[in-house]
Amino acid sequence: MKITIFGSASGIPEKGKVQTCVGVESNGKMILLDVGEGAVSSIVADGVELDRIEKVFISHTHADHFIGLPRLLQYMKWKKREKALEIYLPSKHIEAVEKFLPFLYIFRERFDFEYKFLPLPKDEIFVFENLKMKIFPTKHLKKYQRFAETYGVETTSYGFLIEEISNDGVGTKKFLFSSDIYSVDEVKNYFEGLDLLLIECAHIEIEDIIDAVSDFDIPKIVLTHIAPEKDLSVMLDYARMKFDMNIELAYDGMKIDL
Repeated sequence: MKITIFGSASGIPEKGKVQTCVGVESNGKMILLDVGEGAVSSIVADGVELDRIEKVFISHTHADHFIGLPRLLQYMKWKKREKALEIYLPSKHIEAVEKFLPFLYIFRERFDFEYKFLPLPKDEIFVFENLKMKIFPTKHLKKYQRFAETYGVETTSYGFLIEEISNDGVGTKKFLFSSDIYSVDEVKNYFEGLDLLLIECAHIEIEDIIDAVSDFDIPKIVLTHIAPEKDLSVMLDYARMKFDMNIELAYDGMKIDL
């Protein structure tokens, strides 16, 4: 399994940084987890063959996780893609997204490939024959509860737990991407047996992450989605010295092989 962090910025725009987008590749096939602003430029810069991207999963429709999707579709059209694309997102928002795209002059009739919007699965699924995904709810959007009924929006966001199963069915590699969360407690139950934890650090504090992770033996921890005003250097050094953690900051274009 190969992980590429195409976008590592938080929701606050930063010079030279792209907002959230993570590529997960197995056996030559790729999925994208979130497609934030600028993600397509990062994907192009990486030289990704677009036909390798089979599916897209959107954790929630905050712009920094979603707004790059229309540009991705437009670019795929321009590159004459013909392979169908599955796009999974919170179910309440599918109709709104489908109505929104024509206002960007994205018309299905002009595409040579089918793109299909589907609700995020509630149960574990096999994304590919050897790549299993569990999508779990988080409370990142709970502050919008009072608007939910008026505007028909979701108040649940989602994180992703992915397992790559080896050909013999014995060995696995396990990776968790938190996307945006309200509390570390929402993801802590999935830490056991992880090979990689990719966790956001804009809406939670690094101290809470270190405290939670210190109870587990996770070979690699990467902090992403970091607000630009945060200086994490002191706490990173503390985690490395106190707990011997392999912990570092994400950057656009970062690649991790599991």
